[in-house]
Amino acid sequence: MNDLQMTLLIVGGGGIAAMIAYNWWQDYRLRKQASERFGSTDSDPLLSGSSNRFEPGFADLGSDEEATQTTESGMENEVQASPEKRIFCEFLVRFDAPRDANTWKPLMDSLEQVNRKRVVYSVANSSTSDDDVIWFKAMPFSGEANLLKVNVQLANRKGPLTSIEFSEVLSRLRHFADEHNADLEFPEMKEVVAKAETLDKAAAALDTLLGLHCLLPDTVEESTAIDMLASAGWVSKGHQWVLNREDGCIASMVIHKAPSKRLLSFSIDVPNSKDPVQALGDIVTICHSMNEQYMAPLMDDSGTVLSTAAIQGIYEQLIERVRNLEDSGFKPGSLAAQTLFS
Repeated sequence: MNDLQMTLLIVGGGGIAAMIAYNWWQDYRLRKQASERFGSTDSDPLLSGSSNRFEPGFADLGSDEEATQTTESGMENEVQASPEKRIFCEFLVRFDAPRDANTWKPLMDSLEQVNRKRVVYSVANSSTSDDDVIWFKAMPFSGEANLLKVNVQLANRKGPLTSIEFSEVLSRLRHFADEHNADLEFPEMKEVVAKAETLDKAAAALDTLLGLHCLLPDTVEESTAIDMLASAGWVSKGHQWVLNREDGCIASMVIHKAPSKRLLSFSIDVPNSKDPVQALGDIVTICHSMNEQYMAPLMDDSGTVLSTAAIQGIYEQLIERVRNLEDSGFKPGSLAAQTLFS
């Protein structure tokens, strides 16, 4: 073995050792954080990952910094952020002559969603669909466009885009293109449906809704609980209470009333929460305070009272779920996650 081979072996071995040490340190740091927060235990509680698909509102697909184009009429056209190709399929309509927004508005009105899946419309005043083309939101839009792009969501919590749904979209777009002497470009249905099913299976494996409940005795006035929630940063929105950070919601809560008891049901929609780990810590903190003052136990969805050991186990497993989402490219609270898990 010559010197070069020896050098390469030493460098490669050192890199692998460094990577193993880094991963060990990351795991140790997170476990230490969980232990400091909730205490140590040998118990093995489980975080119940929900196999059901839930339906919060649709996420806004606009870019963080909205770009605009000022037209001759003085109206600003808003640049459309390009929908993620992992989550959307694409149909392209090429008009034979520039058209205005009145052309595609009836199409948008008739095809707002496909089984609760988002449909995104973009237009461009360009004769080509190259990567450097600037796309604008189709409504409102001032001026004329040569291209209309229709992106349909492949999967969400209602399931994958099916062949029937794909055919419905294609049929309407074909009719629209024929009506306006336009050319229609569309993907192969089998490929789209297969991609949608794969994405749906991956999303189902990552999806988690964490539910925790605080049982208050009937001797505690609701106003008392409300005051404690408000002091902890919870905000009332209709029948729900939400816990927000500057960049968005991290948890929600509903108060259920029943004879001789009052149940505070906390919910963390992990993929849609901006910080599910912080949300769990804040929920545990306020519930611990209620338990100390009013003997109000913290329970899971099955009604089992959670000990400190059980809470630590949930915390550690929640960290693992967050890691899995991030490794898959769907960081909790990100635009991609909020779109897929809508």
